[in-house]
Amino acid sequence: MTNKKNKLFTFFFSLIPGAGEMYLGFYKMGASVMILFFGDVALASSLFPPLLYLLPVMWFFSFFHTHNLNNMADEEFYALEDGYLFDMSPGQLLRAADRHRKPLALILIFMGLSVLWNHVWRFFWHLSDYFPLPAFLLIFLRSWIQSIPRLAAALLIIWIGVRLIRQKKDSLED
Repeated sequence: MTNKKNKLFTFFFSLIPGAGEMYLGFYKMGASVMILFFGDVALASSLFPPLLYLLPVMWFFSFFHTHNLNNMADEEFYALEDGYLFDMSPGQLLRAADRHRKPLALILIFMGLSVLWNHVWRFFWHLSDYFPLPAFLLIFLRSWIQSIPRLAAALLIIWIGVRLIRQKKDSLED
């Protein structure tokens, strides 16, 4: 059974994504928030750094979600069921992946190309130790070549946004 808790302890636990929900007794909610947050940290630090931009969004969601839970009216709070933020059953995940196959494929391809690009760029950067180029040319090449994945990510985000707007516009016209 979930209980409302001390506001000071709720504040301190809400500073760690998922811990505030767990402190209030919503273990499944807290675990799913924690898995998303720290999973994003792991992926961003090892494979795809632009995922770091999602961390503030997830942190603020968890922080305010915890305080909204603790400030609910008693009857609402006690009626609230503990559940995962997303249905994590394998069947549901496969159905969701099937519905969003094309954007998911584009995102995965982009992430793979970005990781590959960073490794190829490091290889060529180390080659410059053996085949020296003028310093100004190295600095120019480094700044442009390292920005290509970010530019591609920006274009991908814009393209997905335009597609979403077009789909919404088409559904409203129908």
